[in-house]
Amino acid sequence: MTSRPVFLEAARLEDVAALADLEKRCFSHPWPEQSFREVLAPGAGYTVLSLRAPFAADDSERGIRAYCVVQVVADELQIHNLAVRPQDRRAGLGRWLLEFVLDLGRRRGAEKALLEVRRSNTQAMHLYHSMGFSTLGVRSGYYLHPKEDAVVLVKGLP
Repeated sequence: MTSRPVFLEAARLEDVAALADLEKRCFSHPWPEQSFREVLAPGAGYTVLSLRAPFAADDSERGIRAYCVVQVVADELQIHNLAVRPQDRRAGLGRWLLEFVLDLGRRRGAEKALLEVRRSNTQAMHLYHSMGFSTLGVRSGYYLHPKEDAVVLVKGLP
């Protein structure tokens, strides 16, 4: 993992702007702030976890180095978003966070994990395949800006 100290915690409503900003830096079709407000609302059924470094009150990033949005529906862990700050990539944060959410899903009764990834996102595809995900199918034209297929990946959670 990274040499900078980080800790894991649930994201809060105060983090919405920082999460949306990181989302914009990581994805060509990012979630707006409203989407983060919705998943962070009490009773929404989502878990939003962040890996955060200590931060000063004036830090607009709120120390967030990576985050993941997940939801357990029936026996599935649905991984909606996983993002790592560009300057913190290749330090193990994404892998560590993904390992944690897979274990969390298992503990919440999920038997498999599902996610979609842009076909061209080779770094993410490499991470997911190295962690035991396999291709379930393709959703043609799923992503916009630019239009691109999504590869649907699945992993059993024994």
